[in-house]
Amino acid sequence: MLFVSRVVFYVSSFTTPTEYEAEYNLMRTNEYSRFHGYAYDGIWALALSIHAVIVRLRANDTRISEFDYRKRSWGRLFNEALNDTNFIGVTGPVRFFRNERKGQILLKQFQTNDRCVDVFVAENQEVKIGEYDCLTETLDLNKGLPIIWRGGRDPPMDRTLIVIQRTRVNLTIYASLYIKMSSPYLNNLIIVGCILTYTSVILLGMDSGFTSVANFPYICAARAWVLMSGFTLAFGAMFSKTWRVHAIFTNIKLNKKVIKGLQAVYGGRGVPHARRHNPDDVADCGTPSTERRAEDNLW
Repeated sequence: MLFVSRVVFYVSSFTTPTEYEAEYNLMRTNEYSRFHGYAYDGIWALALSIHAVIVRLRANDTRISEFDYRKRSWGRLFNEALNDTNFIGVTGPVRFFRNERKGQILLKQFQTNDRCVDVFVAENQEVKIGEYDCLTETLDLNKGLPIIWRGGRDPPMDRTLIVIQRTRVNLTIYASLYIKMSSPYLNNLIIVGCILTYTSVILLGMDSGFTSVANFPYICAARAWVLMSGFTLAFGAMFSKTWRVHAIFTNIKLNKKVIKGLQAVYGGRGVPHARRHNPDDVADCGTPSTERRAEDNLW
């Protein structure tokens, strides 16, 4: 504690960074460190943090001589005091946030006498071109010399340019049909099954207070029948379409196989009054050209 008090007394004798720089040049030997200002501000931050901890301990009738590094409460106390530290040091504002210093960042550039940035050589001079404030997240390029770009050209683009341009689309690309209606009977059954299933939701959510006691048994029966009928039609038709795909692609015979929509519904048996030669329902499993045609008619 005595050492800290002496340090605080010594560093408090300097009021401006210029005074500190002059005193440092008088006391140093031939060696020079560019980090001496950060060491000076670090001692200041440490001293102010310890002083803040002492003030807090006085309110609780506790002394800093009772410090125990094995207790986490002391660590949290010093961490909070260090995060609350805020003063102007010789290197600029000293603040801490999430284990890092938040202050001003000095921006410099190597510039030559011919006002052109080139590869780093001995005659280049490092000049200040701006400052960045981490707390306010603002960049100020007016505090220093103007930036000199290589070759005297403008700075590179730092954003994406959006150019709106009118283009023409050929209408012939819409002349080809890629989706054909396949198995209209099965599709109709799926639609009817979905409608019945959605209708069952209304019946299942109906309250007994909206109907009489005499009609409630009929509503209960309608709930079960409508839900079962809708699920059977929708799922059964979808299963028939799946079977149709399986029957086409597992046919090892190199001949044409006719699978109509109603035939898939009746499990592959013949259907009276069914069309016999429908080009959209014929699948040729032998040649690549007709395989693509069969694939277009699957769904």
